[in-house]
This record gives sequence, structure tokens and C-alpha cells, in this order.
Amino acid sequence: MRGGLLVGAVTLFAVVPACSSSPSTPSVVATSTSTSTSTTSSVTLPEQNPAELATCVADAQSVQMALAAYQALKGAYPSPPSPWSAATYAANFAPLTAAADGGPFLHDAPGTRFYVIEYDAAGHVWVAPPGSYGPYNRGQDIALQPDVCDAAVA
Repeated sequence: MRGGLLVGAVTLFAVVPACSSSPSTPSVVATSTSTSTSTTSSVTLPEQNPAELATCVADAQSVQMALAAYQALKGAYPSPPSPWSAATYAANFAPLTAAADGGPFLHDAPGTRFYVIEYDAAGHVWVAPPGSYGPYNRGQDIALQPDVCDAAVA
């Protein structure tokens, strides 16, 4: 059993000599004790595909490098043109994928099938599960949580 506490009762039987006038007649005595066993994990994660995890990490690092290159050339990080959503995802990477003004800094926007990668004007890069869009979340920041792809890739 994973992720829980197993508690059970064990009944032990012992054959002991009887305390009666017939010493050759044994009696059966039953005793009961409780046992418990605990496990180390209470969280069950679906099994992730190693290739999807590796791609997630590589994509997040590519966005980080593209932002750093943009900032080095222009003196500031780009702002996504719109709030993050499924409809604006690819367009929000336009400052990094455009061929103008020293770019492209990134070939294409990362895919969204197994995870979503977002960034902001402060240079943060965060990873969320597929279909999850929104503002910066410190708990999903790839620089602060290097294993964030493990949680995002389902």
C-alpha cells in the first residue's frame, strides 16, 4: 500500500499445558496485539515521460537564455504583449521570436501539450501544467524550483 497507514490486528495462538488434573491435555490460549506500519509517501504522482520532462527543462532554459540575451542587448526584459492565455500564448513570445531589432532570441514559442512556459517583464520564467495560464507564480519559477517540470508535466 502506498501513501497511507496500515493498521491491523494480529491474533497469536499458543499451545500451553492446562492447569487441570490431566497434565497431558493442552489448552489453546488466544491473544491479540495491534500492529501498525507507516509508509514514506502520501502523494502519488503520475509517471512522467523522461523525454517530456527533459524537453520541459530545455524549453524553460531556452526561454531564460533568450530573455537574458534580449536584456543584454536592449537593457530591459521584454513585456508579454497581453495577459497570458491559450489565445495569446504564441503572440506573447513575439518579442523573443521576431527577427527585428537583433532577434530572434528564441526560434519558436514552447509547445503547450505537456506544460506551459511563461515569462514576465522582470525576467521571471515559470512552468505550469498544460492549459494553466496566469500571472507569475513564485512556486512555479524554474530558477527557484528546478524540479518544477516534474509537477507540471502530467
